[in-house]
Amino acid sequence: MPDLNLYWGELHNHNELGYAQGSLERSYEIARSHLDFYAFTPHGLHADGGVPDGYPVVVANWERIRRAASENNRPGEFTCFPAYEWHSSAWGHLHVLSAEDMESMYCARNLADLQDHFRNRQAILVPHHTAYERGVDWEGFDEALSPVVEIFSEHGSSERDSGLYPMLGHSGGPAGYQYTVQHGLALGKRFGLVAGTDNHDGYPGGYGLGLTGIWAGENSRAALFDALQQRRTTAVTGDRIEVVFRAGEAWMGEVVGGPAERRLDYRVEGWDALKSVEVVRDNLPVHIEVPDYGAPRTGQPQPYRLRFEWGWGPMKGYQVYDWQGRLQVEGGRLLQVVPCFSSDPFDEVRRKRVLEWDERRCAWQSHTSRGSVFTTRNGSTAPRANDALCVEVEGTEETRVELEFDCRTSKSLLATATDWSLTGKLGGSRASFSIGELLRGRQGWRVEGLPTWIVAHRALPEALYALTGHFIDRSEIPAYYYLRVTQENGQLAWSSPIWFEE
Repeated sequence: MPDLNLYWGELHNHNELGYAQGSLERSYEIARSHLDFYAFTPHGLHADGGVPDGYPVVVANWERIRRAASENNRPGEFTCFPAYEWHSSAWGHLHVLSAEDMESMYCARNLADLQDHFRNRQAILVPHHTAYERGVDWEGFDEALSPVVEIFSEHGSSERDSGLYPMLGHSGGPAGYQYTVQHGLALGKRFGLVAGTDNHDGYPGGYGLGLTGIWAGENSRAALFDALQQRRTTAVTGDRIEVVFRAGEAWMGEVVGGPAERRLDYRVEGWDALKSVEVVRDNLPVHIEVPDYGAPRTGQPQPYRLRFEWGWGPMKGYQVYDWQGRLQVEGGRLLQVVPCFSSDPFDEVRRKRVLEWDERRCAWQSHTSRGSVFTTRNGSTAPRANDALCVEVEGTEETRVELEFDCRTSKSLLATATDWSLTGKLGGSRASFSIGELLRGRQGWRVEGLPTWIVAHRALPEALYALTGHFIDRSEIPAYYYLRVTQENGQLAWSSPIWFEE
């Protein structure tokens, strides 16, 4: 197999072309700013509901939708998939992803009709939020057409009926275990795992709402689509946790023969301290590894991962805060910069983005609001009032990180007397920390003159955010295995399974 790269993107996202908000152009601009690939999935139709022939706003704008996916597609730089969402009460919801331009949206009346239409075409059907009542039809599931299933979104986790982020707080209501991903696997269905935001603010890749990692040879429709069909995918809740899971030469997603000794190798790199790395066999954890918190420190240069977070605001405050941030590294090198920007508060004009970065410095802008996260169209059970930036720095404990923040209040969505009293105020903050100081713990401080805060989280040496290990199983019974990764901050990752036959 040729060398593979990990690409991060969004496969399930909505805007005003459907029952959501935010312009089509805004969605693509946001996606290009921080993702490798994107599929806008307008709410197409409700097959057994009131709109079997398509939502009028989508039908009327289909040519715009189709053209945007084609014109924004840049092979090698940014990949766009034509897509739409198919709703039903009886068979669950799926989004259709195509590797080819879709001239029209096919309005199938039932699942079998939808499957028959896309069979032998360059398209896949992705079931999502399956853990709702009748969220998926496992009996009618076709793994050739649905090589991946969405395990996480703003609705929560469909993995199982326990664990973090259960699907109990959104619009679909609680359902039984028989609609979970684990139950589908137990039935013998073979599929990989992806995650998407299902965001209704037109914000692709909103932090904490779900993201998909694809291991592919290049960033193009053909390569990414082939990797999806091969189930070479990682699903994450928010942090871009890199997961490699293999059995010999076989990657996650593959079916392999059953040797007398099954060796499963994994490598994980997170953006917070790893709480556990679990090998799950037939839905039960059979191997758990934790990082070595007692690993000795070294004076030699090494990579550290850091997180800087800003936002907060007064309780029930609807003020919006505009931020400009700058970071500079003294005595080290900046290796990676990863934005962790919330999709809230909604704003058609403002943009959250990393403006520039090199080995010494980076700059960014964002906007936050505590109260306004509750006024948007998102149904997320955990709306976020803060933004953050993760960076990887190569250096020593003496390496210093210089921070500058400017914060201005300039707009109130739902004004209160307190909000108006803050409008137009400007605050700023300057801080400097050595990596050694941040290894001891986080540092938080208030922006002078404003009810907003900044936190420099605990620095992480490689021994706490990265794990390499293996598990040997001498069982000869057919089984499937997948990796579940949990960070201390609650962010999760799942690998696609590997199946062993006799």
